[in-house]
Amino acid sequence: MKNKSLGLVLIIDDDKDICDLLAYLLQRAGYQTQQGYDGVTAMALLTKVEPDVLLLDSIIPEPNGLAVLAKVRVMYPQLPVIIITGTAGILSAVCAIKAGAWDYMPKPFDNNRVLELVNRAVQTRANKKDRPVKSDLTVSAVVTELMGTSAETKKIIADIERVAHTNFSVIIQGETGAGKELVAKNIHLASRRSKGIFIPIDCGAISEALIENELFGHEKGSFTGADNRSMGKFEAANGGTLFLDEIANMSLSAQAKLLRVLQERVVCRIGSSKPIPIDVRIIAATNENLLDAVVRGDFREDLYYRLNEYVIYIQPLRERPEDIIFLAQRFMKEVCLELSIDVITFSIDAKKVLLSHLWLGNVRELRSVIRRVALVAQKEVSDVDLKFLMLRVTLPHTRVAPSVLIQKSVTDFSCLTCVGSSNYKNLSDYDGLSLKEITRMTTQKMDAIIIQNMLKETRNNKAEAARRLGMDYKSLCSKLKKILNSEVKG
Repeated sequence: MKNKSLGLVLIIDDDKDICDLLAYLLQRAGYQTQQGYDGVTAMALLTKVEPDVLLLDSIIPEPNGLAVLAKVRVMYPQLPVIIITGTAGILSAVCAIKAGAWDYMPKPFDNNRVLELVNRAVQTRANKKDRPVKSDLTVSAVVTELMGTSAETKKIIADIERVAHTNFSVIIQGETGAGKELVAKNIHLASRRSKGIFIPIDCGAISEALIENELFGHEKGSFTGADNRSMGKFEAANGGTLFLDEIANMSLSAQAKLLRVLQERVVCRIGSSKPIPIDVRIIAATNENLLDAVVRGDFREDLYYRLNEYVIYIQPLRERPEDIIFLAQRFMKEVCLELSIDVITFSIDAKKVLLSHLWLGNVRELRSVIRRVALVAQKEVSDVDLKFLMLRVTLPHTRVAPSVLIQKSVTDFSCLTCVGSSNYKNLSDYDGLSLKEITRMTTQKMDAIIIQNMLKETRNNKAEAARRLGMDYKSLCSKLKKILNSEVKG
């Protein structure tokens, strides 16, 4: 009779020989093992199953070990993570544990030490499971560590604690890079569905032709290339949470299919008429006000009210000054650990520069800047270091202030609406239209003017234009497509 496994250990190291050695050692001791060699594989495996222990090398291909560790702390707060590293210094050990590691294991390994650590980690995890844990406190601590300590962040934590235990659908609204997925994940972790899976979908990254297949799956032979039956994301998330990121990018036809599933709570795979019951909580995120999209006719009103059972607003980073310094210091510790160097501090003048910057890319932009400055700074980051990097990265050429650009756009719009203009409708042309239709038409025209002016300002650099406008790149492309279609019809 086969002995019962002591548990599952996930081993992530870019050295295959190291992975094989650890797997052999642990399997002989009675553990099951899985292994991967980079951050992408690690996250894919962690999405499918929660191991009992994670052995994680600190230096692996992107996302690096510290980035994986940060995500694991959100996904599985009680999972013991043992950091593997070739740098055996005290600094590395302290930084790894401060970043959330359960313990630290330097190379080369002592086999007995490896088994001792893994056995103790499994026993610690078992003891935690036997004790009731207040999930709201766990989530509060995790969100505080990952987002900051500002009053705005505390409001977000209160929102999470208020809505997590319900089955309400939630809309999370905030600029790109502000942390919407992190909030969604913590709602899931604090809910009764925390043992179920959390599946994120980027609605803007999936074409209209594939969205139905992605959400609902298909039967074998249902279309050309369907060689096997495939489960959709709704089925896969059964008992858990489905996170629809940038839902405003979803086409109207896909919105209609989504609404039907939310109302009937069943899905049918493509090529099948058999209904499959599903029990999934929906959390949607958007970088724009969905009600504005409803007014424009880009988002279904009935779907909006179906999703709008609770709304969480994430303020942009520039409105949370306390979090800017907190996150800058956190990112600096992470990158210094990754580079195996002493932790670099920030001068008072450097902190002033951080606080005065607009951070249109929010937390993602801040992290990117800190990673770059860690390569050029010595023991302390100066204001000169930051200004030089920000000038090169965020100001590639002379930039018009957003307020000036918007004022110019308003002027352009006013000119277009003048009586006798050949480029725009006279007021008499609105006869017979509802207020909603008139509002949608004028809003679309204003959007077009602002986007076109911004593209001129960025020399037709769409990525830069999207960043300055605080919108998703795919959203900008989608709006441009509608503008071009409108001009062709006109």
